[in-house]
Amino acid sequence: MSAIEEDKWLDHSTADRKVQILKSAQDLFAESSFRDTEVSDIANVAGMSKATIYKYFRSKDEILLSVVEENFKFIRDLVILRLITGSEPPLERFKAAAIDVARHLEQNRSFVLVLIQEAGQCMAEIQKIHHAVMTSNSKISESLFSSLKKEGEIPDIDSSNLIKVISDICIGSMYSWALTENSSLVQRVEFYFQFLFAKQKPA
Repeated sequence: MSAIEEDKWLDHSTADRKVQILKSAQDLFAESSFRDTEVSDIANVAGMSKATIYKYFRSKDEILLSVVEENFKFIRDLVILRLITGSEPPLERFKAAAIDVARHLEQNRSFVLVLIQEAGQCMAEIQKIHHAVMTSNSKISESLFSSLKKEGEIPDIDSSNLIKVISDICIGSMYSWALTENSSLVQRVEFYFQFLFAKQKPA
């Protein structure tokens, strides 16, 4: 990993103390568990005092929720960037966006482990964050789905239900991948697209 990469967390500079706290917390939660990590541990890894931590966050729970929210926002922005700037047909842009997310998660496995292993006790709050992030750019999703429906790539059903189905597939795939050693999430995404969107040859 280069020095530049080491100084970044989700495209934010770790020179920012709040970013450094969140990066340190994510790494510790993944390595030692949320329950076993103390605010003092986060402070030690971040190279600051507990008092400084509490200037930015009221509790360890708030740190966890901020880690989750920042990751969800980063993933959302990856998808939006690909969908808006891509010149490929809608299905190709959709696939490229999914692969971008899969590649990011492969490089950010500590967040996936945090989400799977430690987030249960804050699940209600995490669900609220997830819903807010997922619906914040619903117009872009609806435009994509409309194009895919016109081309006969996906069923003509309500967009909100499509988002739920896609979200369920993504979450299930992420959980399965994170708990399986030596597997590639990118390859799984490529297989899912081949399986779900393969054109049927006439008999």
